[in-house]
Amino acid sequence: MTPGEPRSRKTPQALPALRASRANRASASPAALSPEADQPSVAAPTVRRLLLALFLNFGSSSIACYSLLPLLPVLMEGWHSGPLSVGVVLFAFSALRFCGFIVVDRMDFSRVRPTLTLSLAAAASLMATAALLRGERTVVVFLMCGVAVSMSVNSVTVRTCIGDYVESAEERVGAFSRLQVVTNLCSAGGPMLGSLLYFQSPGRWMLVTAFVFAVSAAASFLALPKGLKLVKAPKPGRQSWWRDAVHNQSLRKVALGSFICFTLYSQLFSAMPLYLFDIARPTVASAVFLFNALLVVALQLPVGKRAGRQMARSGAGFRMFAAVTFCMACAFLLTGFSRWANALLILAILVFTVGETVLGAVNDQAFMEAKGDLDTLSAVKCRMLVTASGSSMGALVGGSCSLLVAHAWRFDAYWYLVAIFGVCAAGVFWSRGRSKWPSGVRQARS
Repeated sequence: MTPGEPRSRKTPQALPALRASRANRASASPAALSPEADQPSVAAPTVRRLLLALFLNFGSSSIACYSLLPLLPVLMEGWHSGPLSVGVVLFAFSALRFCGFIVVDRMDFSRVRPTLTLSLAAAASLMATAALLRGERTVVVFLMCGVAVSMSVNSVTVRTCIGDYVESAEERVGAFSRLQVVTNLCSAGGPMLGSLLYFQSPGRWMLVTAFVFAVSAAASFLALPKGLKLVKAPKPGRQSWWRDAVHNQSLRKVALGSFICFTLYSQLFSAMPLYLFDIARPTVASAVFLFNALLVVALQLPVGKRAGRQMARSGAGFRMFAAVTFCMACAFLLTGFSRWANALLILAILVFTVGETVLGAVNDQAFMEAKGDLDTLSAVKCRMLVTASGSSMGALVGGSCSLLVAHAWRFDAYWYLVAIFGVCAAGVFWSRGRSKWPSGVRQARS
């Protein structure tokens, strides 16, 4: 699939080579000027180069991220930290990994190459400092949280670049699908690398993770085209994008749909492990998660391509959310039945992964379609906040309510209740999708 065509609408920023034309336009008559002529188009080869650089950035940084994330609780357990301390640190790290950009929201993230390079360079520096000061445990925790903030800034910028520079909805969904595949492939090596290094030496583990971040920063600097910028809303004020997002009715509806989808998605990593141990098959857990990861890699591109074609139609956003919630509801129902037929658990993971791949492909695009007057960067920030909120709520529900239901009745009753909720949500989303999709018309910015 060709990642992008020459942009026909107003684009975020021209390359430096094209800036010279502005001097010529300065002498043109006012009547000859138009909003579209204010900034020249970015050529398709540049968009292709940008996408390849973004995939390289996200893939290489995912190796470092997932060499750090699974070993963080092991590191704290080795410090003999209490369960509450471990839980609080993991919650803070996970939340900052999604929405840590809020901590540095005053900074200008519009320049693509410096932002992506410096965010990963900052992560490398913080990890290297943590390795040198690993005896100061409180300092190490704060440094790790700083790494999470850097990763959040990097993730927001990468997703915003795709939203700004890939023109059509179908190609944008395809780009997000490929980004998901690259992330899954590269992140698979992270835990193995981290485990191998950590049990040799925690200091070596931190230093090698810092080195991977540094290599990713250098690769981003060399691969990214120069001079690209993101569109920024001209409204002043630190939290103006918050106010615009809250007053955008279409975006609120999309945010609610995405929140529910991620609440259901998080059951895979909260209630599912508890259930697998409850039915006395703890060895099945590793096989289930491996099967899920392999299916995501196999299904993401074909499912994303199909979903990309659907997203070009009116009402497709909510219909895709309906497909996600219905697939997950069916998967939860099959999981409940798996108490009597073990083979149904495999089918449940297959159906669940179909819904997961649809969500991974269309979620970003749904926010792009509903952003209205918001710039793409602000829409991506909203998306990351919703993802963090939905994932946290899903983990809370899956980790607490599932045990309450299991103690009061049986664990499979929890799956039936969540399946009923998913079917109801799917019905609401489908009915919304049959009406006009509140896409939020993109207005030209002068």
